[in-house]
Amino acid sequence: MVTVPQLLGLNIGELEAAADAWLGVAAKLNSARDGFAGAVVDPLKNRRWEGEAGDSAAKICEGIRLDIEAVAIESTAVQKFLDNMASGSGDGYGNLRTHQQNLVNLQHEAIGKGFTIQEDGTVNWAEFRAPGPISPEEQQRINDKNAQADALEKRVKEVLKAATEADENMARGLKVIFGDEDTFRTEHRGRTTKDGGFGDDKTELELRGVQAALAAKGWGDASGLLDHYLDGSGKPYEIDANRLLKDVPKFQQDVNTALADARKLPDGPFTTKWLDSSSPHDQNLNWYYGLNNFEYRIVGEKHGDQITYQVEVQKRYDWGIPSEHRRDLERFPVHFEQSEIARLSMVGNAKDFDVHGKTNTMTSP
Repeated sequence: MVTVPQLLGLNIGELEAAADAWLGVAAKLNSARDGFAGAVVDPLKNRRWEGEAGDSAAKICEGIRLDIEAVAIESTAVQKFLDNMASGSGDGYGNLRTHQQNLVNLQHEAIGKGFTIQEDGTVNWAEFRAPGPISPEEQQRINDKNAQADALEKRVKEVLKAATEADENMARGLKVIFGDEDTFRTEHRGRTTKDGGFGDDKTELELRGVQAALAAKGWGDASGLLDHYLDGSGKPYEIDANRLLKDVPKFQQDVNTALADARKLPDGPFTTKWLDSSSPHDQNLNWYYGLNNFEYRIVGEKHGDQITYQVEVQKRYDWGIPSEHRRDLERFPVHFEQSEIARLSMVGNAKDFDVHGKTNTMTSP
């Protein structure tokens, strides 16, 4: 738990300076990439070296250029993440600068009322009183003072709780960013290499165990999608969109909202833009482990109050790379960094693929 002295003493300027330093790293890498491209890659592409050996050299050097670019992308992502946690949206946890200022304001309020805020956020007050019985008026004043202290303490602890959640989110995000030996190269999603080793084989074997466990749980879609990834064909994969819609209440609600918007359209055919939806962990574990987040759109035709439509679903099945700082798989029985799983596609043990599906035609009265 973040304490009052820790939050008040936090030097957010240093955090922002660290973010700026990472932006400088990215700029230098982009400059190196451009220099390498101009001096090496472009001449090779312009056939300065003919034949099979020249083609091979051009391919290798283009891969090096893309690797440099991938590290630059990750460096920029570090900068954005640190700035976001320092003074941006805070990934939905609020930023540390705002939490700090809120605590400063509460401290001033406490001083003005004669209160003292302890390290853990407890609010105390004390004053000298002459010994002897307390009058009803004095007792009422004490009760009011205690109530004010309790209300202020609640607000202080809410700020400390929010700051703690932001701090923990930043720790998790940084662990993902720097948590894997191949963190930066995985940013180049198109990269393929044959230098996989024992660690990659171990990750694949453990994922095969996870796939079997998902199947044993009866989560056939999650198991099938993971199995398709590990099979490495990269072919598109069709899911049963009718079951997805039936199984996930949030998805149903999202579709109903989109249909309500479609009712405002003029009569005739329509296609919505691709919209975001998901299967929350507390609603359906099969689709949570299988897809989690995905996109959908409605294709239909409106006649008065009646809409005839189908719901189309799509998703790119790939595992998180560090710039996305997607969480590692904390709920799996085996701990994985997502970048470890993404690396399997790079070394040829697996392959990313497109997921798609379409419901039957339905009518909304």
